Amino acid sequence: MEALRLIAETTNHQVTIDLPPGMDAKRVEIIVLPADNELPSTSAGERRKASQLLRGTVVLRDDLITPPIPDEDWDALK
Repeated sequence: MEALRLIAETTNHQVTIDLPPGMDAKRVEIIVLPADNELPSTSAGERRKASQLLRGTVVLRDDLITPPIPDEDWDALK
């Protein structure tokens, strides 16, 4: 599935979309949302916060320190 995301200016309550040459679909789905004045920040230093509904629902049951397979099994192909 190909997706095309763009922010366009309206003219008389209309928007014209030029599809790229590789998109040869006969039908497309169009979803219109009002855009903010500023583009969302993609700074590497920012972290999103998880929903409070998920707090306490994830439980780690594995040992993350111990290797998943014994060291002897690494020599299986020799």
